[in-house]
Amino acid sequence: MADNVDLQARAREGRGKNDARRLRASGFIPAVLYSESNEAGGGTVLAVPDKTVDYTLTHLGDNALYDITLGSDKSTARVVDVQRDPVSGRLVHVDFIPVNMAERIEVTVPLRVEGEAPGVAEEGGVLQQVAYELQVESLPGDIPQEITVNVSNLQMGDNLTLGEITLPDGVSLVSEPEETAVTVVAPTEITEEEIEAAGIVEEEGEVVEGEEAAAEDVEEGEEVATEQSSEEEGE
Repeated sequence: MADNVDLQARAREGRGKNDARRLRASGFIPAVLYSESNEAGGGTVLAVPDKTVDYTLTHLGDNALYDITLGSDKSTARVVDVQRDPVSGRLVHVDFIPVNMAERIEVTVPLRVEGEAPGVAEEGGVLQQVAYELQVESLPGDIPQEITVNVSNLQMGDNLTLGEITLPDGVSLVSEPEETAVTVVAPTEITEEEIEAAGIVEEEGEVVEGEEAAAEDVEEGEEVATEQSSEEEGE
């Protein structure tokens, strides 16, 4: 787990869209630091540096810890809700909740695959990642940024479950251990029926898209009609 991020906050006195707009123009965003016992039941309204929070969320993830300083008060907290502009993606609001560094908490951690499976490299299989995150429990200071799963031993047809993943010291699994994390399967073969259903036909050794084939049929029909008309005029 990365070191805690120092966050120098300031009290937010104004309210409304105009105040929020002025805050963002000055490099801050509105935020709320909820109480430890009730994250949805009100809290301290403040403003925090947007670049610091945005950078941390992007590079360290949602489970980063922040040492928030507001005047003479200081508390360690983590992000529980983020709001971004739907068009620009810019961070516009964030909610924090304090954490007790001596108390274990449940968090969701991203799952990353590493290594090369023999079932893929040697047997032509396809690696499928089924789970992209898992629920774990740990002390706040032990929360991993991500958990890696090594697939270097997976052969064709092998599955690796969440319960088989080696977790860092102090971290325990909360997700169902029988849930599949990754698997190696045989490549899917496309049948003639599936090809036809996709609108693709094979003509004289060439594969032609359905619309293109239809256009060629129309052109051939027009040529036949022209030839028949010419013959009739000749008679």
